[in-house]
Amino acid sequence: MTPSVTFPAEARDFLRELPTHDKAWFDANRAAYQALIAEPAKALVDAVATELRNELSPAIVGVPRVNGSISPTNRDIRFSADKTPYKDHLLFRWWEGDEKKSAPTLFVRLAADEVGFATGVMPASLDRWRERVDAEATGAPLASAIAALVADTSADVAGIEYKRVPKPYAADHPRADLLRCKWLQVRWMEPFPEDGADFAPWCARHLLRCADVHRWLVENL
Repeated sequence: MTPSVTFPAEARDFLRELPTHDKAWFDANRAAYQALIAEPAKALVDAVATELRNELSPAIVGVPRVNGSISPTNRDIRFSADKTPYKDHLLFRWWEGDEKKSAPTLFVRLAADEVGFATGVMPASLDRWRERVDAEATGAPLASAIAALVADTSADVAGIEYKRVPKPYAADHPRADLLRCKWLQVRWMEPFPEDGADFAPWCARHLLRCADVHRWLVENL
């Protein structure tokens, strides 16, 4: 049985207030951070990974540490207009593949009042991505899977960064937007669940809505 993971109101309040404080405050409240945020975050990684391995793929990777499946809470402010030292959310990722940076990935973004979900990839080869998107046998199923996920969740499709369809593909290609992707992420938000007692299974259920898109990314890239 998957252990229960909770982020109670006290933990969510901690996240909400974190960007308003400095490092001295954070150091003074490190024990609270560990108990309310860090330890439940590690437990969430393991619990969701277990659910995804059972329901989606046994090859799903989840590493319960910062810079593994958990992004750092502190913000790199060197090149950022936002100079607040800490984020108001946690970002988690589970991936399938040997190279974390280019592997198809499932995401959870946990904020005080809402939770974001996403599936996506940073393709190791844009040429391969475009070949698969262009071919009717592979591209049409991806477009259909994305359309179904958008219809189901009202998700946004991010990563369409090129202004024009790259050559040699036609400007009026039926999957022109996907050909214009530099990366792909299909993402949406959900209100934070009232009952946080089964938070990990709740997260896993939403991530499994991404299953068709995720499987396509794994099989084609």
